[in-house]
Amino acid sequence: MKIAITSNGRSLDDQVDPRFGRCAYFISVETETMDFEPIENPNVALGGGAGIQSAQFMADHDVRAVLTGNCGPNAFQALTAAGIEVIVGVSGTVRSVVERFKSGSLSSTQAPNVVSHFGMGTGAVPPSLDRAQFPEQLPRMGSGIGGGRGMGRGMGRGMRRGIGFGQGISSVAPQLSQDSFGQSGQVGSITPEQELESLKAQAQAMQQQLQAMYERIAQIAHGSPSRPLIAVVNTEKCTACGLCEEVCPVSAITMNTVALIDSAKCTGCGRCVAECPQGAVIIRKA
Repeated sequence: MKIAITSNGRSLDDQVDPRFGRCAYFISVETETMDFEPIENPNVALGGGAGIQSAQFMADHDVRAVLTGNCGPNAFQALTAAGIEVIVGVSGTVRSVVERFKSGSLSSTQAPNVVSHFGMGTGAVPPSLDRAQFPEQLPRMGSGIGGGRGMGRGMGRGMRRGIGFGQGISSVAPQLSQDSFGQSGQVGSITPEQELESLKAQAQAMQQQLQAMYERIAQIAHGSPSRPLIAVVNTEKCTACGLCEEVCPVSAITMNTVALIDSAKCTGCGRCVAECPQGAVIIRKA
């Protein structure tokens, strides 16, 4: 049985990462042989939808169970929709957690144990970055990427939501306005050096997202199976506000009296789920 444990390192002796969607690594383990593979999480710096993207990532790797410290509602719903068992509240080394799982002392979780966006704003830096160059205390590093709006839409909404597949402008300071720029070139209380470091880190994270997109393009071009999860709309809750349409990176959503999702285009990225103020969009098996 293949399981995955969220980890802050690449080995069985590293500690469990308490976050699911933005953990540093997933350690994939075959419980019969204890063969394992460290998998760097490409969603560690993602904004909205990181939990759902990570659930897709686990489904792509044929994982049967995920063990972690905490799991939010969107990620939990996506994992269960993919038929993946969820176990939360674990801590210690990855090895010890696997042994506890094999002994039967861990039980499946029936509900999420933290609120949405629990892992955001924790200063997470992608594992592949040089932590000496990009310190963990960078401003808003947990939400710098993803869910952006504004480019191509009059620039009216991009300034506050980060970069989402080229659709927004990253927030590099807690408050950013035209009045924030003084003669010194500083943004609020952020120094030019801190801004430069933050922009470098966000650019690296964007490169990781682009790489994931290129890999998906290649999969589609070679006729690989579709993603296991897609988004669907609860028409009784939908108010046709249009927010999901604006954040969809593949233009799979259109507005009528309710939001309509083209299942042939939907990649199950989860941005619409994270954005919907009514909780009208959920993830299910394709």
